[in-house]
Amino acid sequence: MNFIYVLQLLPHYKVAANWTDETNKILGEHWNYLVGLNEKGIIKLVARTDYNIDNDDNRGIAVFEAADTESAETIMNNDPCIVKGVMTGALHPLRVVIYGGEIIAH
Repeated sequence: MNFIYVLQLLPHYKVAANWTDETNKILGEHWNYLVGLNEKGIIKLVARTDYNIDNDDNRGIAVFEAADTESAETIMNNDPCIVKGVMTGALHPLRVVIYGGEIIAH
């Protein structure tokens, strides 16, 4: 099954002056977590909106495969940015209908 989790910075981190070396370290852990999932073939797409961090529409997304909702929740909830309170995550099931020019389903 495909899922998407949508990440959003907690309000404290929407202010650049509140970012510390520890915050940047957590973002590095987050990146390494996503790269690790990609290397395992779990992650299919990672992206973020192209807004400044203080924009309320700023989001990150991860599209991935998991056996079921419980497994998907575990993947999302183990993201270091969620674990360490920099971002919140919202999980959604995802049906891919067109991918890379190919119609998958309609």
